[in-house]
Amino acid sequence: MSNIKSTTKAIKRYNLDQPTQMVVMSKILKKYIVDNNLYAPIAGRNYVMVEGWQFAGGLLGFFPRVVSVENIGDKTEVKWMAKVEIINTRDGSVASTGFALCSKAEMKKRSFDEYAILSMAQTRAIGKAFRNLIGWVMKLSGYEATPAEEMKPGVVTASTIPPAPQKPGSQAPLIQTKKVDELKEMLKGTTDLQKLEDIKKRTGLQLNDFKITERHAGIVIASLLNSEVK
Repeated sequence: MSNIKSTTKAIKRYNLDQPTQMVVMSKILKKYIVDNNLYAPIAGRNYVMVEGWQFAGGLLGFFPRVVSVENIGDKTEVKWMAKVEIINTRDGSVASTGFALCSKAEMKKRSFDEYAILSMAQTRAIGKAFRNLIGWVMKLSGYEATPAEEMKPGVVTASTIPPAPQKPGSQAPLIQTKKVDELKEMLKGTTDLQKLEDIKKRTGLQLNDFKITERHAGIVIASLLNSEVK
C-alpha cells in the first residue's frame, strides 16, 4: 500500500505504455467516478459517463478536439454526425479518432430540440474517441469499456445495482433517507406511482418502489441530471 501511495505522489502525469502506472491510475479513476456518480447502471453493468472518460484522459495528458459536425439529416429527420480527435498534449499529435451520430429518430430523442441532438453527437464522439484509446484502462478500473452515452437505457432496479461494500459488524444501509426525499422532489407527479413513471420516462430506469438505499437514490438522481443535459 505504501508503494502505491508514494508512486501516486511521484507521478504528475501517467504514461499509457507503463502498466504499473496504469494500475495506480485505475484506482484513482475508480474512486473519482464513484465519488462523483459518473456512471450509469444499465442492465446490471456500470457504464461511465463522458465526464469520467475526460478525467481519465486528463490524467494521461489527452484532451478531445471536435474536428467537425455535419448535418446528414433531411426534411423528415434531424440527424447530426460529429468527428472528434484525442490530442496528446506532449507533442500535439492525434492519438485517437471517434465518430458518432445522434438523431431524433431515436426513441428517447424524439422530443429534443436540434441543438441537443447536435450536442449529443459531439458528446458521443468524445466518448467513442476515448474508448478507442483507453477502453482497456476503464475495464481495469472495473467498468465497461463502452461509454454510457452509447448505451440504450435498460431496466434497472435496486437488485441490479451492486451493493456498497459493508464493513464487518456494520449495520445494513437505511432504506428511507434524505436522498430518497431529494429524489422525490425532483420528480413530476403527486403519487409515488406517478413519480416512478416520471423516472422511467426521463431516464429509462424502472423502479418498482422507493424502498431503495441512499446510494441507489444518488445513482437515480445522477441519471436524472445527466438526462437533462443530453
